[in-house]
Amino acid sequence: MSQAVIIKSSKNGINLVLDASMPFPELLTEILHKFTEAERFFANASFAISFEGRELSDEEKYQIVDAIMEQTRVKILCILDSDEIRDAVIEQKCREMQQTNEEKEARRQSRGCFYRGSLLPGERLETEESIVIIGDVPQEAVVVSQSDIVVLGELSGSAFAGMSGNTNATITALSFLPEQYNIAGVYGSPMEKAKNSIFSKRNKTTQAKMAFLCDGIINIRSFS
Repeated sequence: MSQAVIIKSSKNGINLVLDASMPFPELLTEILHKFTEAERFFANASFAISFEGRELSDEEKYQIVDAIMEQTRVKILCILDSDEIRDAVIEQKCREMQQTNEEKEARRQSRGCFYRGSLLPGERLETEESIVIIGDVPQEAVVVSQSDIVVLGELSGSAFAGMSGNTNATITALSFLPEQYNIAGVYGSPMEKAKNSIFSKRNKTTQAKMAFLCDGIINIRSFS
Protein backbone atom coordinates (compact mmCIF):
# COMPACT_ATOMS: atom_id res chain seq x y z
CA MET A 1 0.00 0.00 0.00
CA SER A 2 1.45 3.36 -1.07
CA GLN A 3 1.87 6.13 1.44
CA ALA A 4 -0.86 8.76 1.57
CA VAL A 5 1.61 11.53 2.41
CA ILE A 6 5.26 11.81 1.43
CA ILE A 7 7.37 14.72 2.69
CA LYS A 8 10.13 15.71 0.28
CA SER A 9 12.73 18.21 1.40
CA SER A 10 15.06 20.30 -0.71
CA LYS A 11 17.46 23.16 -0.13
CA ASN A 12 14.54 25.53 -0.67
CA GLY A 13 11.68 24.06 1.34
CA ILE A 14 9.18 21.22 1.73
CA ASN A 15 7.04 19.54 -0.93
CA LEU A 16 4.10 17.35 0.12
CA VAL A 17 3.20 14.52 -2.25
CA LEU A 18 -0.42 13.68 -1.44
CA ASP A 19 -2.73 10.76 -2.20
CA ALA A 20 -5.22 11.78 -4.88
CA SER A 21 -8.24 9.79 -3.65
CA MET A 22 -8.15 9.77 0.16
CA PRO A 23 -10.95 11.84 1.76
CA PHE A 24 -9.57 15.21 2.80
CA PRO A 25 -10.26 14.88 6.58
CA GLU A 26 -8.31 11.61 6.65
CA LEU A 27 -5.56 13.14 4.53
CA LEU A 28 -5.25 16.09 6.91
CA THR A 29 -4.93 13.69 9.86
CA GLU A 30 -2.21 11.78 8.01
CA ILE A 31 -0.31 15.01 7.21
CA LEU A 32 -0.32 16.00 10.88
CA HIS A 33 0.82 12.51 11.84
CA LYS A 34 3.77 12.80 9.42
CA PHE A 35 4.83 16.19 10.78
CA THR A 36 4.42 15.04 14.38
CA GLU A 37 6.70 12.06 13.67
CA ALA A 38 9.29 14.46 12.23
CA GLU A 39 8.85 17.05 15.02
CA ARG A 40 12.43 16.72 16.26
CA PHE A 41 13.79 17.21 12.75
CA PHE A 42 11.57 20.16 11.80
CA ALA A 43 11.31 21.88 15.22
CA ASN A 44 11.43 25.69 14.95
CA ALA A 45 12.21 25.46 11.22
CA SER A 46 10.87 28.05 8.76
CA PHE A 47 10.25 27.14 5.14
CA ALA A 48 7.88 27.44 2.17
CA ILE A 49 5.56 24.57 1.31
CA SER A 50 4.18 23.21 -1.96
CA PHE A 51 1.85 20.37 -2.90
CA GLU A 52 1.69 17.78 -5.67
CA GLY A 53 -0.22 14.62 -6.53
CA ARG A 54 -3.62 16.09 -5.75
CA GLU A 55 -5.68 19.11 -6.70
CA LEU A 56 -6.33 21.20 -3.59
CA SER A 57 -8.58 24.19 -3.20
CA ASP A 58 -7.17 27.32 -1.58
CA GLU A 59 -9.31 26.56 1.47
CA GLU A 60 -7.81 23.07 1.79
CA LYS A 61 -4.27 24.43 1.46
CA TYR A 62 -4.94 26.98 4.21
CA GLN A 63 -6.40 24.26 6.44
CA ILE A 64 -3.26 22.16 6.02
CA VAL A 65 -0.93 25.07 6.77
CA ASP A 66 -2.97 26.24 9.78
CA ALA A 67 -3.09 22.73 11.22
CA ILE A 68 0.67 22.20 10.84
CA MET A 69 1.50 25.53 12.49
CA GLU A 70 -0.99 24.98 15.32
CA GLN A 71 0.04 21.41 16.09
CA THR A 72 3.82 21.67 15.59
CA ARG A 73 6.65 24.18 16.03
CA VAL A 74 7.08 24.59 12.28
CA LYS A 75 6.66 28.04 10.72
CA ILE A 76 5.46 28.03 7.12
CA LEU A 77 6.50 31.16 5.24
CA CYS A 78 4.26 30.78 2.21
CA ILE A 79 2.47 28.36 -0.14
CA LEU A 80 3.93 27.95 -3.62
CA ASP A 81 2.35 26.26 -6.61
CA SER A 82 4.95 26.28 -9.37
CA ASP A 83 8.52 25.01 -9.29
CA GLU A 84 9.71 28.05 -11.18
CA ILE A 85 7.99 30.51 -8.83
CA ARG A 86 9.01 28.45 -5.82
CA ASP A 87 12.70 28.58 -6.68
CA ALA A 88 12.68 32.30 -7.43
CA VAL A 89 10.72 33.32 -4.34
CA ILE A 90 12.55 31.07 -1.91
CA GLU A 91 15.97 32.08 -3.16
CA GLN A 92 14.99 35.70 -2.56
CA LYS A 93 13.64 34.86 0.89
CA CYS A 94 16.84 33.02 1.76
CA ARG A 95 18.93 35.99 0.69
CA GLU A 96 16.76 38.36 2.75
CA MET A 97 16.91 36.13 5.83
CA GLN A 98 20.70 35.69 5.51
CA GLN A 99 21.17 39.45 5.19
CA THR A 100 18.91 40.05 8.19
CA ASN A 101 20.84 37.54 10.33
CA GLU A 102 24.17 39.10 9.33
CA GLU A 103 22.90 42.58 10.14
CA LYS A 104 21.62 41.41 13.54
CA GLU A 105 24.97 39.80 14.34
CA ALA A 106 26.87 42.92 13.27
CA ARG A 107 24.65 45.12 15.46
CA ARG A 108 25.05 42.75 18.40
CA GLN A 109 28.82 42.70 18.11
CA SER A 110 29.05 46.47 17.68
CA ARG A 111 27.24 47.01 20.96
CA GLY A 112 29.15 46.81 24.20
CA CYS A 113 28.86 47.38 27.91
CA PHE A 114 31.08 48.81 30.60
CA TYR A 115 31.87 47.42 34.04
CA ARG A 116 33.33 50.06 36.37
CA GLY A 117 35.44 48.66 39.18
CA SER A 118 37.57 45.61 39.85
CA LEU A 119 36.11 42.14 40.21
CA LEU A 120 36.56 40.19 43.43
CA PRO A 121 38.40 36.84 43.57
CA GLY A 122 35.88 34.13 42.76
CA GLU A 123 33.48 36.56 41.07
CA ARG A 124 32.09 35.63 37.63
CA LEU A 125 30.92 38.19 35.05
CA GLU A 126 29.04 37.04 31.93
CA THR A 127 27.63 39.02 28.99
CA GLU A 128 26.42 38.41 25.43
CA GLU A 129 28.03 41.65 24.25
CA SER A 130 31.54 43.07 24.16
CA ILE A 131 32.63 44.25 27.59
CA VAL A 132 35.11 46.85 28.81
CA ILE A 133 36.18 46.44 32.44
CA ILE A 134 37.53 49.62 34.00
CA GLY A 135 39.49 47.89 36.73
CA ASP A 136 41.26 44.60 37.43
CA VAL A 137 40.29 40.96 37.01
CA PRO A 138 42.16 39.24 39.87
CA GLN A 139 43.11 35.59 40.19
CA GLU A 140 40.10 33.23 40.49
CA ALA A 141 37.78 35.84 38.92
CA VAL A 142 36.20 34.92 35.56
CA VAL A 143 34.93 37.04 32.64
CA VAL A 144 32.84 35.39 29.90
CA SER A 145 31.67 37.20 26.75
CA GLN A 146 30.21 36.12 23.42
CA SER A 147 32.27 38.90 21.84
CA ASP A 148 35.35 40.96 22.90
CA ILE A 149 36.84 41.49 26.36
CA VAL A 150 38.87 44.59 27.23
CA VAL A 151 40.41 45.03 30.70
CA LEU A 152 41.69 48.52 31.47
CA GLY A 153 43.78 47.17 34.30
CA GLU A 154 45.39 43.87 35.20
CA LEU A 155 44.00 40.60 33.92
CA SER A 156 45.29 37.84 36.18
CA GLY A 157 42.07 35.82 36.39
CA SER A 158 40.35 33.94 33.52
CA ALA A 159 38.89 35.42 30.34
CA PHE A 160 36.68 33.56 27.85
CA ALA A 161 35.78 35.54 24.71
CA GLY A 162 33.79 34.64 21.58
CA MET A 163 31.97 31.88 23.42
CA SER A 164 29.16 31.86 20.84
CA GLY A 165 31.76 30.65 18.31
CA ASN A 166 32.85 34.15 17.30
CA THR A 167 36.38 33.56 15.99
CA ASN A 168 36.90 37.31 15.47
CA ALA A 169 36.67 38.03 19.20
CA THR A 170 39.71 39.37 21.06
CA ILE A 171 40.97 39.69 24.64
CA THR A 172 42.89 42.86 25.50
CA ALA A 173 44.38 43.99 28.82
CA LEU A 174 46.80 46.68 29.98
CA SER A 175 48.53 43.98 32.04
CA PHE A 176 47.97 40.60 30.42
CA LEU A 177 48.75 37.76 32.87
CA PRO A 178 45.65 35.54 32.83
CA GLU A 179 45.34 32.21 34.61
CA GLN A 180 43.33 30.97 31.62
CA TYR A 181 42.19 32.57 28.39
CA ASN A 182 40.02 31.15 25.64
CA ILE A 183 38.64 32.47 22.34
CA ALA A 184 35.81 30.58 20.62
CA GLY A 185 36.69 27.39 22.51
CA VAL A 186 40.45 27.57 21.85
CA TYR A 187 42.72 27.90 24.88
CA GLY A 188 45.83 30.04 24.82
CA SER A 189 49.26 29.04 26.07
CA PRO A 190 50.12 29.88 29.71
CA MET A 191 51.68 33.32 30.14
CA GLU A 192 55.12 33.61 31.68
CA LYS A 193 55.07 35.36 35.02
CA ALA A 194 57.69 38.02 35.61
CA LYS A 195 60.34 37.03 38.16
CA ASN A 196 59.65 38.53 41.55
CA SER A 197 62.74 40.60 42.43
CA ILE A 198 63.52 43.87 44.18
CA PHE A 199 64.35 45.42 40.82
CA SER A 200 61.04 44.30 39.25
CA LYS A 201 59.07 45.66 42.20
CA ARG A 202 60.81 49.05 41.96
CA ASN A 203 60.47 49.21 38.19
CA LYS A 204 57.07 47.62 37.73
CA THR A 205 55.83 48.30 34.20
CA THR A 206 52.86 47.02 32.29
CA GLN A 207 52.59 46.27 28.61
CA ALA A 208 49.21 46.06 26.96
CA LYS A 209 48.58 42.86 25.02
CA MET A 210 45.82 41.55 22.82
CA ALA A 211 45.00 37.90 22.20
CA PHE A 212 43.39 36.98 18.89
CA LEU A 213 42.64 33.80 16.97
CA CYS A 214 44.41 33.00 13.70
CA ASP A 215 44.34 29.62 11.91
CA GLY A 216 42.97 27.94 15.02
CA ILE A 217 45.78 29.19 17.28
CA ILE A 218 45.68 32.09 19.75
CA ASN A 219 48.35 34.69 19.06
CA ILE A 220 49.48 37.52 21.36
CA ARG A 221 50.21 41.04 20.13
CA SER A 222 52.00 43.54 22.36
CA PHE A 223 51.38 47.28 22.35
CA SER A 224 54.32 49.47 23.29
